[in-house]
Amino acid sequence: MKQLLKSPAFNAVCISLFSVFYWILFKLQTGADYEWLKNYDGNSSFWSLWNNLILDGFLMIIANVLIGVTVLIVILLILRRRSYDEYHAQILTHCLIVAIVLTLIAIAIFYWIVLSEPVWIVGKFTLFIVIHWITVVFANLTYVLLCRWR
Repeated sequence: MKQLLKSPAFNAVCISLFSVFYWILFKLQTGADYEWLKNYDGNSSFWSLWNNLILDGFLMIIANVLIGVTVLIVILLILRRRSYDEYHAQILTHCLIVAIVLTLIAIAIFYWIVLSEPVWIVGKFTLFIVIHWITVVFANLTYVLLCRWR
């Protein structure tokens, strides 16, 4: 496993597959008729705002920005001509741990939100996916930038 963590190509393939998977999911949602979104009558202004952002196609803007960040990460990884050493593998491990911890916190918050107001779960789950994707992509970008000049 440590040998894989040292490989910039492996990192590029993993983050690319991860981002392409979510981009495809968001693209499949584009143009869908969200009748259930139009009828949201919750009492939270935040969820009303999130609802309107989904209806206005904001998810594809987020998806395209994250694909752009992923392309930047891949370019930086391709420009690196040698494998990472033990020190860099340790930094990647720490970045992945941070992403996992943030994801676990997001799961706990998501669970609490669903328990407190179980209506409109799809919109809440969509927000969780957006947070998860952002966390993983920016954790990887942080790693690539930290290890770029060392």
